[in-house]
Amino acid sequence: MNIFKTSFNIAIVTLISRLLGFFRDILIAAILGTGIIADAFFMAFKFPNIFRRLFAEGAFSAAFIPIFSKKLTVNKLDAKKFASETASALFWFLLLLITIAELFMPFIVYVIAPGFIEDTEKFNLTITLTRIAFPYLLFMSLVALISGILNSIGKFTAAASLPIVLNTVLIFFLIIIKELNIPNTPVAAKYLISGVFISGALQLLLIVYVCKKTEYLPNIRIPKLTPDVKKFLFLGFPAIIAGGITQINLLIGSIIASFENGAISYLYYADRIYQLPLALIGITIGTVLLPELSRNYKAKDFAKASFSQNRAIELSLVLAIPATFGMIILSSDIIHVLFERGYFTSADTLATSHALIAFSYGLPAFILIKILQSNFFAKENTITPMWFSLISAIINIILSIILFKKIGFVGIAISTSISAWANTILLLLAISRTKDIIFDYRIKINFLLAIICSLIMLVSLSFVKKNILVIEEYFYSDLYSFLILSFYVLIGIIIYWIMAHIMGLLNTKKND
Repeated sequence: MNIFKTSFNIAIVTLISRLLGFFRDILIAAILGTGIIADAFFMAFKFPNIFRRLFAEGAFSAAFIPIFSKKLTVNKLDAKKFASETASALFWFLLLLITIAELFMPFIVYVIAPGFIEDTEKFNLTITLTRIAFPYLLFMSLVALISGILNSIGKFTAAASLPIVLNTVLIFFLIIIKELNIPNTPVAAKYLISGVFISGALQLLLIVYVCKKTEYLPNIRIPKLTPDVKKFLFLGFPAIIAGGITQINLLIGSIIASFENGAISYLYYADRIYQLPLALIGITIGTVLLPELSRNYKAKDFAKASFSQNRAIELSLVLAIPATFGMIILSSDIIHVLFERGYFTSADTLATSHALIAFSYGLPAFILIKILQSNFFAKENTITPMWFSLISAIINIILSIILFKKIGFVGIAISTSISAWANTILLLLAISRTKDIIFDYRIKINFLLAIICSLIMLVSLSFVKKNILVIEEYFYSDLYSFLILSFYVLIGIIIYWIMAHIMGLLNTKKND
């Protein structure tokens, strides 16, 4: 499999989805802003979404895909049987979990948003919204499992396209809210969270339709604890912690941020920005890499596994480092252009840009975690990355509490980035001690070249920003601001591309 070509195809679909997501968030920022209603909505939306990502990026990517991929190479009927057994266990477990959660939602909201308890309106609204949104977890977990099946047989595009449905449905509901003229109200939040529920059902229907055309659509039946299901659970539980550490850290951050009004919203909007390169680079490459490594290890082709891992790391760094530098220098411009309108003020732009800068420092680490964990998951080792993730989470909790008291919500973003780098370093050290993967000279050289090219880009952009003729009276025009930001981004890309070309950074055909 050509990792570069397949990753590029998925990245295009992901980019379309993310652009729709940005448009969705632009509307949300204008309609809800960063106040009580926005905080309640984002917490309600985030909670089931975090669980969904824990399953999708944890249990299924790390445990299900390696087992299913290896069964495919031996017996297709066994592979389908395993998929049905896993789907059945998942369905009934989640049905029970959702039922319990709906009954005890006030207590759950108290745990995940303790800072809301002093504001009765915000607390009660969060309970209502979370109850509406929580069944989304069932829909999207089944979607994640079926997506894992499709990814294992080389059909990546369908699963990668599904977030387009969520964004389209939410945009539709946001337009309705605007037409009804009910912005920044509890009713608006209820409309919007209902859109989340509906989009989950639609995504499940669509992925079932696609999978039905293959021979691997799982059947839901009475669950049985078969040896394969036990193996999945044994691998899946630590994988949930390891693969979903970014989401766990964000949940920790949200719990602490609930004590500062507007902080959850600031962190949400900043998170949405850095999630774009994370999805386009880390999740995209990781999605393609995992089944490839699983097949390599199954065939005991360690040379090919090492080559795939090295090229994935190399590609990630070449793209992630300039993205990091770009977001740091253009943070306020990005937030201003995307969100500053309606109920989202200039003060909100300043606060959110500070959070974005803090998150940006951790972007290469967030991306490398996705790439490096694939190596462990492909060998059905979920324990090692789980322990590293737990260490990372402990670091995040301690630093978040300390820094939140000193500098507020920005301290949470800083802590998240630091903990991500700690996780990355631990993963690199663990892999370097094995003989399966040898980090080649090419990675080290291109890492340094990417930093040099990015620094030149950063200095050049700083010079352009200071000297470009900015006509103040037009600055608050949406079109003018968009054109200026686009100009900055284009200049940055051109400078980085030219320097990378001169230094040979983009020559993917050179020998190791």
